[in-house]
Amino acid sequence: MKLAILNLGSQYTHVIWRTCRDLGVEAVIHQPNAAAEVVDFFDGYILSGGPASAQDMPKSQAHRLLEAVGGGQLSKPILGICLGQQLMAHVLGGTVAKGVSAEYGVSEIVVDDASSILEGMPPRFQAWVSHFDEVKKMPDGFRSLAHSDTCEVEAMAHGKLPLFGVQFHPEVWHTQGGEKILENFCKSVKKEQNVSI
Repeated sequence: MKLAILNLGSQYTHVIWRTCRDLGVEAVIHQPNAAAEVVDFFDGYILSGGPASAQDMPKSQAHRLLEAVGGGQLSKPILGICLGQQLMAHVLGGTVAKGVSAEYGVSEIVVDDASSILEGMPPRFQAWVSHFDEVKKMPDGFRSLAHSDTCEVEAMAHGKLPLFGVQFHPEVWHTQGGEKILENFCKSVKKEQNVSI
């Protein structure tokens, strides 16, 4: 099994890569403007965070993959982290806008649905947040998995398609049990592609 991490500008992209490696999963970092024939080789995708606004980002391989999975033309799992989740919502018809306040630091996440990528996580946990924008309205077919005092959609998943997102950063040590979230995503890739981790 092999993952592509599309770097949308996050300072933590290398930490995502290292966590995947620690989980025994091969991953390669690519820029979002990499050639399609290179990107299409992988079994699943992680869209990193970044400083941009989802609405203003130029079209990229991340957009193309989201459109393909969302439209049912591709069945490869995608995990969006922070900006990655916002881009997922934006591309698939949801609403992304500035939050009540810009958040930088540790926030308490409340789990509403302990399934999917949040399976095995405690009911409440501390997580590192770093964002201006957030998902205000999820695209059709998605359900919210968690919230915080300042953000209603801290994590989301599609009901049928292998699309997942988190507003916070599971890859950094500040997030309690964050490695479990990435492990759950890797398991979803294994299940969808029927390959061995």
